Amino acid sequence: MTSINLVLLVCLAMILAPSLAAAADVERWGQWQRVFQGPSDGNCWKDVSLKARFTQQDRTLIVPGFYDGDGKYVIRFMPSAEGVWTWTTISNRRELDGHSGSITVGPPSRGNHGPVEVFRTFYLRYADGTPYHQFGTTCYAWIHQPQALQQQTLKTLAAAPFNKIRFCIFPKSYAYNRNEPELFAFRRKPDGSFDFDQFDPAFWAHLERRIADLRDLGIEADLILWHPYDRWGFSEMSDEQDDRYLRYCIARLASFRNVWWSLANEYDLMIRDANQPRDHRGNKQMADWDRFFRILQEEDPYNHMRGIHNCRGFYDHTRPWVTHASLQSSDMAGGVRYRRQYQKPIIYDECRYEGDIPQGWGNLSAREMVQRFWLGTLSGCYVGHGETYKHPDDILWWSKGGVLHGQSPQRIRWLKELMAGAPPFHELTPMGDDRGRYILGMPGRYYLVYCASMKPVSVELTGERPYKVDLIDPWEMTIEPWGTAPAGTYTAVPPRADVAFRFEPYAPGEALRPAVKVQAEPAEGTAPLTVRFQASPAGRMQWDLGDGSSSDREQFTHIYSKPGAYQVRVKVADAAGATGVGGVHVLVDRDAGKPIVRMGFREGETPSWKLEGTARRGDDGSIVLPDGQPWGWASAGDKPLEELRALRSFTIAGWLKPDKLEIGPGGNRIVFCLNRDHSGIDLVCLADGRMRLSVNEWPDKVNNDSSPGRLVAGKWTFFAVTYDCGAQQPVAWYFSEPLAAPGTTEIKLDRRNAYNAGPVSIDIGPLAVGNFNQTMRSFGMDRQFRGEIRALQIYGSLLAGRGALSLEMIRSLAQ
Repeated sequence: MTSINLVLLVCLAMILAPSLAAAADVERWGQWQRVFQGPSDGNCWKDVSLKARFTQQDRTLIVPGFYDGDGKYVIRFMPSAEGVWTWTTISNRRELDGHSGSITVGPPSRGNHGPVEVFRTFYLRYADGTPYHQFGTTCYAWIHQPQALQQQTLKTLAAAPFNKIRFCIFPKSYAYNRNEPELFAFRRKPDGSFDFDQFDPAFWAHLERRIADLRDLGIEADLILWHPYDRWGFSEMSDEQDDRYLRYCIARLASFRNVWWSLANEYDLMIRDANQPRDHRGNKQMADWDRFFRILQEEDPYNHMRGIHNCRGFYDHTRPWVTHASLQSSDMAGGVRYRRQYQKPIIYDECRYEGDIPQGWGNLSAREMVQRFWLGTLSGCYVGHGETYKHPDDILWWSKGGVLHGQSPQRIRWLKELMAGAPPFHELTPMGDDRGRYILGMPGRYYLVYCASMKPVSVELTGERPYKVDLIDPWEMTIEPWGTAPAGTYTAVPPRADVAFRFEPYAPGEALRPAVKVQAEPAEGTAPLTVRFQASPAGRMQWDLGDGSSSDREQFTHIYSKPGAYQVRVKVADAAGATGVGGVHVLVDRDAGKPIVRMGFREGETPSWKLEGTARRGDDGSIVLPDGQPWGWASAGDKPLEELRALRSFTIAGWLKPDKLEIGPGGNRIVFCLNRDHSGIDLVCLADGRMRLSVNEWPDKVNNDSSPGRLVAGKWTFFAVTYDCGAQQPVAWYFSEPLAAPGTTEIKLDRRNAYNAGPVSIDIGPLAVGNFNQTMRSFGMDRQFRGEIRALQIYGSLLAGRGALSLEMIRSLAQ
């Protein structure tokens, strides 16, 4: 064929394409529908069956039909291939059986990429191969609100970054959800109860309009089929009614290309047993969920995405009928572990919600929500958003939609755009672990490293070429040139928590950014500390010395007059205007021989303490914490204690007398300054008399315990625990024998542990003794220590070693 003929054929195809599309009955992945008249007597939803066989060459699909009321029966079809399809109806009623015909399927319109499918084990894409990176949100009951509020929700979604929304087919009866919907999935009986054998076509037409609205916005509709928040009886239908409802969903809704199936929200709360919460309903057992999955797998002609959402325990997502793991979990470090375990796409559909309600699942800060999107993304997973800010009319986005009030959506959009400019998500591999290293990369081409704390993170940069380094601030939504990194092992030292580093190799011949090196002599000491600074290479200097001071010189001295952990940065611009950044931490220590905290004394306590709830003073100044609601605690104020930030070594010591060793989930708190479940110190006692220390993390999975039996109910025991992140065995536990009363006694080493979580983070929470601080109180106050605490002291240092007191010093504290 000559080149002229080829050009003519291409031009002819371009001319004819619009007319061919116009002649088609339906576009690929569009929705074709045929309505038939049939019987209307009796219960047609139960008694009449209808389906159609669609055939194209050697491919055949069986598509279920449905009854739409008033004698109308409908077949809907979503063709997955262009060309001619033939069809024939199959029914148990003569007037509906044997109808046939053909349809012509044209090319998909712009924006129609088909349904979402699993790709390369862990990833998602549209059916036409277009990448799909899920950024979801949740509005459980938005379709059950007044029409004006639904339209507002759609308007908000049109401007939001989300490309999937989770919502319920059945309405919700729960906190902030007490209104009665206008429409329901089933018709009512004369007595007002629902007839679970007769569907209400008006509701289903309404639901279909909302799914179509989402489709037109490019948003996937993740339909939650059952849930336990029910006062109408939908969660307690019979097996026959459940199955009929599920098959009706398939027949009516599967032809929408943007449909996903979520079998349940918190499926494990629908199992009736003694532990079922009072305001939850359901009669389901595990075999029911398995049966529902099999029905979807076998009878949905288009194999839409299938998942199930949990509360307390995960469903077995390895089952062959599950397409992806839909998780409710705040364990963002577990993403790489879940990938290994389930070998499927991992979607954190619920990692708690940004908001300010008292319930623990609904009061994440915007910063925490943004952090969770980053942590999940860098673990090779997908993450979902939700928002629960108080509203005078209980219009919370998480359930009713409306407008977004939080600060995370714009930053989620920024992350979405950043990832769109990176190599395709399915080509990036999580290279971190489940212990807090978050690295996503394509070896030799691209790396993202997230630093949730100020702890340095090392990454192996492969190849021969050096790498450009950028500092990303997910909250400020900025990208700053940081310098140059040679190939090999590079240690990223974050200037602050919650930043990311991006590494991309230089192109051949591309000019290198300055590789800035900073010297600080000395970099640590006690106040006042005089430090000499020097940076290279030469260029225009901009120093930030961390205490409000600055400089533009290449070398100089500076005096730090107050204790603190100072982050020093210098930006260097070379003659061509290229910039690089270097930094160093300067640690200016306090007098480590003086306690930071003293409480449970008659006098000389520091800082000021306030007793809350049932807490009271004993005659000797001790803090008495009685067992039982409403519980109590001692508070050192509403703000973090500055002297506890960034400690590299510390000692906690005092006298404890537990009245009982009955504990709340995870143990009873003695000292708590975590910021929710991270950043700070958590010292707990356990039911067998052990104590446990965690630093910058939730203690439940921490292996850093004393020996069991050290605390005895009704007896006084002196304890001390030292922590030194610069030591080979950072933790040492010391105890006295249990005594009838505090007094002179022998203190002995119990054990040493290798637990090392690095320095205490800067982003700590307020200090509380005997219970949670305000960042965790909404999770329940039954984690209170139950007994007396006396002469509790905390010593600490910004330097390794100095805050971990010697045994001799510890013995003196016990007297």
